[in-house]
Amino acid sequence: MRPSAGRHGVPPTLLALMLAVIGPPPGPDREAEYAYETLWNGARVIAHLPGNGSVRLLSQAGQDVTAQYPELQSLAGLLPAPEAVLDGEIITYDSQGRPSVERLQQRMSLHQPAAIAHAREDLPVQLMIFDVLYLGEPVTQLPYTARRDPLDDLGLTGPHAVMPPAWPAMPAESLEHTRAEGYDGIVAKRLTSPYLPGRRTLDWIKIQNLRTAE
Repeated sequence: MRPSAGRHGVPPTLLALMLAVIGPPPGPDREAEYAYETLWNGARVIAHLPGNGSVRLLSQAGQDVTAQYPELQSLAGLLPAPEAVLDGEIITYDSQGRPSVERLQQRMSLHQPAAIAHAREDLPVQLMIFDVLYLGEPVTQLPYTARRDPLDDLGLTGPHAVMPPAWPAMPAESLEHTRAEGYDGIVAKRLTSPYLPGRRTLDWIKIQNLRTAE
């Protein structure tokens, strides 16, 4: 089913994710053209906040997964804008405080309300928010830096939501940091790139740590 627009008129085309390609880090002559974010390896979602106190979550395949993550309804209280569409990734942590694909898959497999309610205690989730498509008006045409700045200003942090940092012009250091922390790698995002819903583009490069690639 094709997602419908919000009550303020968010176009359905904005309810789709921009995707990265897998590749090597940019060379020394180009590394300053990108920002570098952690590769979370969770479940990408579009979070649609229509401005009425609710949150709607759409998976990468366009499925409505809102009911599976009731704790993420708290996002509505973090954003003062009348309507917003955010890009993020749902993760679940293991006992060492690192994202766990296995624990997230357990949570994703639950559909009965009673099981989901129980899992909120045993398998809590967090949404890592790293981009915005709509903030009172479409912003997909803006470059990466112009989309990140308002997100930074909003301070979207709560019990179940975090806006993770981005490192400018530091691919080697970023990779080493994520390797030391046990993450899968980084995503290089071109500073001048617009957000292209539903497209996979070289403007975003997924760079995996060696241990993950092996």
